[in-house]
Amino acid sequence: MAVSDKLAIIQKHDIRLEQIKLNKAIPEIEFNLNSEDSYVHIHGVYVTAKNNSANQWSIFISNVQLTAELKYVFFDDLQERFMDERRKQFPIHLVIDPYQAQPLFQLNKIIKNEMLTVGENLEPKFYQTLKLELQNIENLDEDYTLELTIETYHIDA
Repeated sequence: MAVSDKLAIIQKHDIRLEQIKLNKAIPEIEFNLNSEDSYVHIHGVYVTAKNNSANQWSIFISNVQLTAELKYVFFDDLQERFMDERRKQFPIHLVIDPYQAQPLFQLNKIIKNEMLTVGENLEPKFYQTLKLELQNIENLDEDYTLELTIETYHIDA
């Protein structure tokens, strides 16, 4: 077996395919990023409702916003105290096609970890956490849930 084949086998063990659910009761999920090459790949999003007779999923989608946030927290190494944090936040757009009849969105969105430097210290670091969050949910009906099919690499939920 070639070295490249062994590497491919090892990497496959770190890749997981799973479904997560976000709704009014659980609006966010946070992942621990284990390396600079960690990523979350959102394959698709499906909107489900407890009450299928009133299918107003398009109104739900137009009222919420799905965001991703990468975060790095800085501590004072000598005193182990919180000092500061770096955040990078961006939206994940769920755009409704006018001819769309089902609440299914094929996103194929990859959120990769990134390198950053802090102050005068030029040693590169990578973000430690990734948070996916539903925003603007205060006035929403509790019946709706976003089910995300995701693939993760070098990540703990």
